[in-house]
Order: sequence, then C-alpha cells, then structure tokens
Amino acid sequence: MIDATVRRRLWQAGRARRNELVSFAQELIRTRSLPGEERAIAELVAGHLQKLAYDEVGIDRAGNVVGLLRGTNSGPSVQFNAHLDHVHEGDPDGWPYPPYAGVVSEGVLYGRGACDVKGALASQVYGLALLRDLGVRPPGDCYVTAVVQEEVGGLGAAVLCDWLRTDTVVLGEATNLELRRGHRGRVALEVRFIGRSAHASAPERGVNPLFALGRFLSRLNELEHREHPELGRSTVAPTRLRTDQESANVIPGSVRLLLDWRTVPGEDPEELRRMVAALAADCVEEGVLAEVAVPVRAACSYRGVTVELPPTRGYVLSPDHRALRTARRTLEAVIGRPILDGFWRFATDGGHFMAHGMATIGFAPGDESLAHTVHDSVRLDDLEAAMVGYAALALALTCEEGES
Repeated sequence: MIDATVRRRLWQAGRARRNELVSFAQELIRTRSLPGEERAIAELVAGHLQKLAYDEVGIDRAGNVVGLLRGTNSGPSVQFNAHLDHVHEGDPDGWPYPPYAGVVSEGVLYGRGACDVKGALASQVYGLALLRDLGVRPPGDCYVTAVVQEEVGGLGAAVLCDWLRTDTVVLGEATNLELRRGHRGRVALEVRFIGRSAHASAPERGVNPLFALGRFLSRLNELEHREHPELGRSTVAPTRLRTDQESANVIPGSVRLLLDWRTVPGEDPEELRRMVAALAADCVEEGVLAEVAVPVRAACSYRGVTVELPPTRGYVLSPDHRALRTARRTLEAVIGRPILDGFWRFATDGGHFMAHGMATIGFAPGDESLAHTVHDSVRLDDLEAAMVGYAALALALTCEEGES
C-alpha cells in the first residue's frame, strides 16, 4: 500500500520533473516514426534512458528499446510498455495544429502520437526516473520497453516476448487514467470474387464479379457472431475494396474485399474463414468463383528482422487478478479518486504478452476516442498524473502479495 508520505514525495518529485516530461513528450511527437521507420525515435528514447541513469539500456534485434531499473531483491518484475510507431497523419490541413509540431495550448499537448502513445511513453520513462530522484529501489526489476510496429500487428512485442518475460506488463495505451484488462482480438479475412474481364461497352462478353460482391455485402449481417459476457458481441466490418483494374472502362476480372473481424474468446480464425466462404459461395453466379483466406501478415523491422504474425490476440484478465487489485488500490491512493476498470475498444500488443504468461493491464493518460484522429492530444496534468502513477505501480507491483 502507498502511504501518505510516499504519495506526497512522489507528487513533489513529479512536479519537479514536469517540464522535462512535457519537453520529452514534445520531442517524441516531433520525431515522425511510422511503422518500419522507428530508428530515429528508438535512438532518441535510448539516449534519454541513458541520460536518466537507468541501470541498463539497449536496443534489441528488432529495434525495440529496453531500459532496466534493477530491484533490490527477487520480488516480482514489471515492465511498462509503449510503442514507438504511430499511424499516418493523413492530410495535415485537417489538423488544428501541424501534426508533428508538438504544440502545447491551454494545458494540452497536440500532435500525432500524443495520445497513442508518445505521451504515455514519456510518462513511463520519467515515472521510473522519479524513483531514482527519491533514492528508492523497487523490490523487483522494472523495465521500460518501447516496441516497434504495434500499429501493424505487433512485430516488436512478438520479438520482445522471445527473450524478456516479466510477471506483469503495464500497457501505455490510452485509458484516461483508468485501468483496462483486455480487449477483443482481430482477424483479417480477404474475400475474392473472380469473374471474367471485358470492355465496359460490351458487358455481355464478361462476367462481372461486382454483382456477387454486392449480394455478399447485402447479406454480411447474416453471419453468426459470438457473445462474450464482458467483451460483448464480436463484429465484422468491410474495410478495403480493390479490383484488378485501374481503368474506368473495363469490367474487372476480380475484386478483393477485406473484412475486419473483431473476435471474442471462442472464435477461431479458420472457423470464421469457413463461415465467410460458405456465404461467399452462396452469392456467386455462373462463371464467378469465390475464395476466402486469412492473409499471412509478414512484417519487417527497420533492423531487417522479418516476422510472420498471427491474427491479433484478444484477452481478458480476471477482475480478481492480483495485478489488477494491486494497481487499483495503488492508483486510488496516489491519484485520490476511485479508479474504474474496463476494456479497450481497439486491439493492443497485450495479447502477445498474455500469450506468454505475463499478466497485462492498461493504465495511461489520454482519451482513446482521440487516437488515430486529427485531434490526437493529451492533457499535461494527465501526463504528470500518469508519471506519478507509474512510479507508484513500480513499487507496488514488485512487492510480494501482502507486503507494503
């Protein structure tokens, strides 16, 4: 339990570091780091960890940055995880401020990645630094891990899990300073209708696969979905459509549709593929074939490491798990208000960590509804609160059950 004296000292140390924290978060935003282009930001983070006197700092074979603050004994270990990459900014003219300027206005930091998740990464880096400022060593080892390519399936997390295992993982995905304990998974399904191409002036010479596609889309809601008592119902959304033609006066020979299926426990990718394939087959006409596949996702890091990634794993951590109970009690003592828990709407790297036996929770600044939007931003007060919260979690989660 975090007592009043520790709480006061943590907040004093946090206020002393606030300006540095904000400046570092601005630096991160100003360093553009699309998936596969994270080298510059990885070197920036590693250099900052060294400046803050972490015990060990390194960059692994995939390009992930890892900083270690050693504990005093064999207490449980914890890692504070965030990702280095972000989604594309789109049209810069649609933003209230330039997406890579790191503008601060009226107590809010704006820019691509502010909410997802560079603000949280800065707070994690400085959270463990607060313990050094206070001359405090946690009972167990504490890591800050900043991984590559989360936005495209989690190459960095997959490689990290091969060599680093901790008892608990605290994800920096936006939670608005609440707790999260899971999310749905994601399976991509590619539906292909194959017809016969022809000149658009003579459609009778071809077999247009777009008609089969139209029937398929009109019946997509017939597919069966599972319901989970906590995560709710799975969903499927058509997201991307491509034909084999660029010219407007040609009937396409084939059309490809991508489906984004957000899964709940019990939904198997191959089962989903068979179900979608049965519907697609029922929508074709003579001369049209239907194929459905779960595409293999191969990602290559900026260091040249290539990994074939499985469908995104969902997960649910029990509300009674020690990590969640400890985190709630600790954050309520430090932040001074009730801390709710729930689930992310989107997917994270958490499924990778849970699949390797690491209890995974989420705690971070930022409103998840701002992620991937032109309003990507985070409040400075929340950055500071997250920094103090991470320091407190480092102490609490590395204690054995029942210890103070």
